[in-house]
Formats: sequence, C-alpha cells, structure tokens
Amino acid sequence: MTTLSSGFQMPVIDQAEVEKTVQTALEAGYSHIDCARVYQNEAAVGRGIKASGIPRGDIFITSKLWNTEHDPADVNAALDKTLEDLGIDYVDLYLIHWPSSWVKQTPYTLFPENEDGSPMKNSVPIALTWTAMEELVESGKTRSIGISNFYKQPQLEELLSTARIIPAVNQIQAQPYCPRKELVQWCRSKNIHVTAWGPLTIDRNKNLNVKTDPKLIEIAQAIKITPTQLALSWAVQRGTSVIPKSSNLERLRSNLDIVELSSKIIEQVNELEKEA
Repeated sequence: MTTLSSGFQMPVIDQAEVEKTVQTALEAGYSHIDCARVYQNEAAVGRGIKASGIPRGDIFITSKLWNTEHDPADVNAALDKTLEDLGIDYVDLYLIHWPSSWVKQTPYTLFPENEDGSPMKNSVPIALTWTAMEELVESGKTRSIGISNFYKQPQLEELLSTARIIPAVNQIQAQPYCPRKELVQWCRSKNIHVTAWGPLTIDRNKNLNVKTDPKLIEIAQAIKITPTQLALSWAVQRGTSVIPKSSNLERLRSNLDIVELSSKIIEQVNELEKEA
C-alpha cells in the first residue's frame, strides 16, 4: 500500500493479478517462484500456489531478506512473516536481497529516508546477518541460503571468510550486453550458483529489452527463434539459471522453450558485450 496526500491508502500492486499469474505460471510448467518481502505480494503468491494444486514438493520457492531486516534479531521474524504470507512451512532458498543495511523505523517502512531522500543506512556487518541466516537452515525454515546483488569480489570474499555455510546462490542482474563474466566465473570457482534476474532487460532507464534489440533480433532470426528464446537459452547454456518476469500466458510458455545454441551463435551473443 502507498499513502496518498489525502491520507487514504492505495494498493501499489494488483494482488488478484499476481495470484492469477502465479497459478498460470505453475500450470504452464514453471517450478521456480521468486519472491521477496519488498515486492509486497507474498500473500497473493501464496494463494496462487495453493490455487494451482501443484504439490509443495514440486515447487522451488525463493524469497529474500529486505534491507531493513539485517539486524540478527530481525532475520528469523522476517522469514516467519514470509512463510506466513506464503502459507508454507519452509522456503527452498532464502537470500539477502542487497548487501546494504538500512535502519528499521517505527512505524515500519520499507524505504527509510534521510531528509535529502537518500536511504537511511545502518551499520550491521554482513557477517552478523549471515550468521543469523545460517541459523535459519538449522531450524529447517529454509533449505538453502544465498545472496542477491553482491557484485564486488572483496565484499564476497569478506563474507566467505567467516561463513560456515557457503552461499548457495548469488542472484544478480545479467544479460547479453552485461554478462558479468568475471563475477560469474569467480562465483563458479567458489561453488556459488549464479541466477540472473532481468535476463530480458537491456536498460530499464531507456526501456530497452531483448525483444526490440536489432542485433539480438538479427541473430535470433537467422536460426528461427525469438530474441527472448535466444537470450534465455544463452543464459542457461553459460551455466546460469534465469528468472524472467511476465504475466502473459503465451510469453510464460515461450520462456520455457530453451534451445541448444551452436558455439558460433554463443560467440555472436558474447560479442555484444563489447558494443555495450
């Protein structure tokens, strides 16, 4: 909800649409649902999961710890709230959404701000947050833990230096024009799987995506697939998993059509990084 100048609250997300999309995606063959506290839709996601009738064990559910919950005393309660909203007993993967720690205000707000509009940062060491995350695995509330949007190697090395449980996943933004090769290779060397969010988005500020990119269209047309298929197949073939977003049934289904790309095509897509 967002509060208007009149004092009344307005929903920022169509919860019914979220519920329908989740149900449709699962029925279309999806098995990974990516959630987060900050998306403000986990209750609707939970209803969609229930409505699908798909057994819980057949669905991989990811959620994320928000920036205001990094204090070790808040981590367990944050996941409890997610589990309650989703209507489940455990998540398969729980991620620290961002490395940044923000102040937890009363009344609660997801985006605490200073007077200049900048985030109101906190100084909780990531190692302390990670220790609390490890305890969630031991409690059975999550099967695996990981990180999201950790892009700096020194930051990652600092976390690994004290971790008892190595992050299972680093979920990062990656796509053909910004493949983050070095980071992906480094994570792989540490047995950290990389999941790419935004695999179809080239530049959100300019509203550029793979479906309208001339170079990706040209490469895709040459082998009679769509630019979306090309981008997702490239991502999977390089060893990353992907979480494309869509509420359109036809697009949801087409996103599952991963194809085997030749080494020549892979190289053509790889070359796009140089043109970014």
